[in-house]
Amino acid sequence: MKILIGGDIAQGGTIGFCVDAFKAIGVEAELFNYREHFRISFLNKALNKFRKIPHYFGVSGLNKKLLEKTQDIRPDFVLLFKPILVMPKTVKKLTKLTKVFSWYPDYIPFTKTCSAYFYKSIPFYDCHFSFNFANVEELKKKGAKLSLFLPCAADPDYHTPIKASDEEKKELGADVVFMGTYAKEKRSEYLERLCGDGYDIKIYGDDWERHPQSSCLWRKKCIQSKTLYGKDMSKIFNASKIVLAFVREHNKETLACRTYEIPISGGFMLHQRTAKTDEVFKEGEEAEFFGSYEELKKKIDFYLKNESLREKMIQKGRERVLREDLFLHRVQRIIEVFKELM
Repeated sequence: MKILIGGDIAQGGTIGFCVDAFKAIGVEAELFNYREHFRISFLNKALNKFRKIPHYFGVSGLNKKLLEKTQDIRPDFVLLFKPILVMPKTVKKLTKLTKVFSWYPDYIPFTKTCSAYFYKSIPFYDCHFSFNFANVEELKKKGAKLSLFLPCAADPDYHTPIKASDEEKKELGADVVFMGTYAKEKRSEYLERLCGDGYDIKIYGDDWERHPQSSCLWRKKCIQSKTLYGKDMSKIFNASKIVLAFVREHNKETLACRTYEIPISGGFMLHQRTAKTDEVFKEGEEAEFFGSYEELKKKIDFYLKNESLREKMIQKGRERVLREDLFLHRVQRIIEVFKELM
């Protein structure tokens, strides 16, 4: 089997993990990197700030190259990650050559991360896969032929436990750590309250300069650096006693990539409770959840005093991800759907 994978490809990202997973099961995976054929201009970025739905100028070359690549290699199917730069007419032409799938990470109705091109293309794809469960029905409303939930996952070679020395635990870790982008949601509210209540906290993530400079988190130097990845991320998780996981509420998330990355990397995960969390992990056995600040604080206090319970849960959580939530499992599902459509 031969496939073509398109997307904004960065080292260590979701697309790279999928390529490795496809290759691991004998699928020949060719890449089409959007960023090799299109760079958004400063003016385009500025204009999109004022548009309800972003528009991207100058993508015709990218679309032409995508068609040419597909015609050249004749893949069994094309898988496009967040194809906001792919025009409707291009998708139509691609479907005459092969099966075409999209895999979308964000909440579809959140227009600022989408494009008019994608909205108009929705009915033409053979199948839409989504990280976000809320997208399943949203895509159907917009005319999708087939819309399926396919969440993020982990890569066992990239997301692997990295032990931290005692010195690294003091320098990098904390009793409670959070790694993720700033958002004026529960993540920033609860972390600020934990800081005010005297907990030992460290935060690694982008955009935290947007959090008030007069806050406890800044005064106590809890905010450390930008988001880290791979072994650096794993070391932070293993240097800390409790790793918090928040979903992006504005994005209607029920599960995040961190949902899988934390346990497989050897971190003890305390995750914001959602409608989907208990479908992935057994609460109190493979991971812990919280639904309010009071529950969060209560569970932090309990598990800080119970290292042996944390260690047992870390092991079971990691086993759970290895068993069912690797990118290998996700690409196997994509192939199953492809075969069902043939």
